Amino acid sequence: MSRHAAIDTLVERIRTDVIGGAADTATEVVQALASVVRDSQAPDSAALAAEVEQAAVDILRVTPSLAPPVNALHRLLGRMEAGQAAGAAVGPLKAEMLSAAGEFLTFAESALARIADYGAAKVSDGDTVFMYSMSSTVWRILRRAWEQGKHFRVVVTESRPANEGLWTVTEMAKAGIPVAVSIDACIGELVPQADLVFVGADAVSSHGYALCKVGTYPTALVAKAHGVPFYIAADTLKFDASTLLGLPFRVDPIHRHEVLGGQYPPEVQVVGRLFDETPPELVTAIISERGLLSPAACVTVMWQAPLSERLNALLPAWARGEL
Repeated sequence: MSRHAAIDTLVERIRTDVIGGAADTATEVVQALASVVRDSQAPDSAALAAEVEQAAVDILRVTPSLAPPVNALHRLLGRMEAGQAAGAAVGPLKAEMLSAAGEFLTFAESALARIADYGAAKVSDGDTVFMYSMSSTVWRILRRAWEQGKHFRVVVTESRPANEGLWTVTEMAKAGIPVAVSIDACIGELVPQADLVFVGADAVSSHGYALCKVGTYPTALVAKAHGVPFYIAADTLKFDASTLLGLPFRVDPIHRHEVLGGQYPPEVQVVGRLFDETPPELVTAIISERGLLSPAACVTVMWQAPLSERLNALLPAWARGEL
């Protein structure tokens, strides 16, 4: 079975990390799967399901622990399974899946708009907002607060090794929002000078731990020590239902080329991971489309989420890197 061009493009974009945030990745996953369904020449619903499942496997193989793409797969594969169980023929099944894709994209956009409103309400005129790394969700919050006439400044650090914090510098400059940048080692100096901290997340577990770009955990520790409110901006698509199965986050290590050049001896190891886990006791609240939530509330939301049996069967191998 040849792979659809949309899946080839998506796999390469995820593999090379050029999409941006987890929410944007989920959007591209849904759009690519919709292309697979729309262009499918499958003669029956079983053949269509096989095409979609193979596309899901191809996507999972290159996807780290980003909850939104996995939840997007849950929604589309779950709708497909429901249609098959109801005996839908291939035409109606395709229509059902395309409808699910459209509903997902509408929900995702409206959720981000609500988060922007809730988050902007936490920003006051004259504030200094510390932001670690980059997050398209946090960018929306800051732009909304600025549109409301609030005047504040943003401070961000580089977020090595990939320097995603510099993306934030670019986005704030585009919006006309005053921004300053520093090195990650200055977190201990800069966070206490801020009025609040905003970060994004790639996933939130059933026990309330947030998977974020490495450096977020120390940022939260400094904020807690100095009484600075620490907010995670994350819609409920980032609540990782796979953690209900007891599966760990799948996190890539820091690669040698990101730290050391060729002049260093090959036996020198590069250690550490690209993401860390911020415990719930350091989080003031999670800003979601449902409002400000305690991390302890995440598991309740996960219990209500639609899940795909096929995807749940694949996730253990994915979490172990064996898919």
